[in-house]
Formats: sequence, structure tokens, C-alpha cells
Amino acid sequence: MGDRLVTEVMDMAPATLTHREAWVLAVLAADAHDDTRTTQSSVEAPAVLRRARVSRPQMYAVLKALITKGVLKRAAAGQRNRAAAYTLLPLDAEPQPVPARPAPGAPRRPAPQPQARPARKRTPPPVDTGFDEFWAAYPRKVAKGTARTAWTKALKRGVTAEHITAAASRAAAQWRAAHTELRFIPHPATWLNGERYDDEPEQPPAQNQPTLPGTARYTDPSEKGIF
Repeated sequence: MGDRLVTEVMDMAPATLTHREAWVLAVLAADAHDDTRTTQSSVEAPAVLRRARVSRPQMYAVLKALITKGVLKRAAAGQRNRAAAYTLLPLDAEPQPVPARPAPGAPRRPAPQPQARPARKRTPPPVDTGFDEFWAAYPRKVAKGTARTAWTKALKRGVTAEHITAAASRAAAQWRAAHTELRFIPHPATWLNGERYDDEPEQPPAQNQPTLPGTARYTDPSEKGIF
């Protein structure tokens, strides 16, 4: 019988084993041969199950856990008229100490506080780049936010604000002279993204061009009289 193995299990069983797993391992050690470290009886034998204080399903669950934790291995599979055998692996490793519980009333170590994330740097508001002058000069005032974005992109391309605003004023004068309907004037963002500020001036249209009834055209505010 494995009296030496029982002592080894009692003294060197890893702390990772549960009480049931350590008890079953000791029962297997008592049934094993000291030299071969292999069990001699069937783990399903009533005497083994009674000593281990487990049922047959519980025994196989504990065996699986012991194999997973590296203290036991299957030496031979069960065959006809022959029970499966298990070998106890050497417990040479020094058992891991179980962390001690704090004494009642002892001050608890404060939990580490999560480090505060650095505050995000807020982007300063954009300075005046002359967009308001362009917006006042351009006749069709729609989608101002999109137009402002297109204006910023145009400035990043190296175009000056004065050049864009002057071109917008010339285009407004041409549309006014041509009696262009507002719906045919491009959106300011479209005009900016298309780099229309670099267009060559168009030829003045023929005078007295009629306007279709029910259509709106762009007129300079100075042309409107007070009646």
C-alpha cells in the first residue's frame, strides 16, 4: 500500500486543490503502489468510493480535475475485465501558500483608484478669416455651415480671402446683370469646392432679357425702391 504516497499528498498537496480533491487524491495514494505510484484497485470499487466519500459520477469529475491540475494522469484505460489505472505524479513543487485573511477589525488596504484620464485639449474657436464678408457678397445664402467648411478648405489650398470675396462679388454682379434665377445660382459650398473663384469673367448678357412669370431672380438690394 502507498503509505509513503499518502504522507506525500498530505504534506505537499498543492493549495489549488479543493478539500474533496485532496481527500480523493489521498485515497488513491493509499491504494497505489509506493514504487510505481499507480492505483491497484478500480476507482469504481465500492470500498474506494466509500473511502473517498463520493459517488461514481463525482469520482470521475474529481479525477478530471486532478488530471487538469497536473497531479494525476491516466496510466491505463479501462478494458474488459480490467479497471482503469491512474498514476500519481510527483509532488516536488513547493505548495503555494494560501493568502491569509485579514484579522477581524484590521484596517483594509484601500483599493487602487483608477487614474484620471488627462483632459482633452479643446480646439480654440476659429479666428475670423473673412468668411462673413464672403457670405455678405454671395447672393444665394444656403447651408452656411457647409459653406464655412468649404471656405476653410479653400484657404488651406493657399487661396486668399480677398481673392475669393472679390470673385464672389464679380459673380454676383454677373448673375444680377443676367437676371439669373436664384435656383440656378450654385450653393456657396458648391461654388467654393469647385474653385469657381478662379473662373474668367463671363461676357455681359444681352440687355432687356425677359424674365419668365413666376420665377425669382437675384437682384441687388440697392435696386429695390421704397414704395
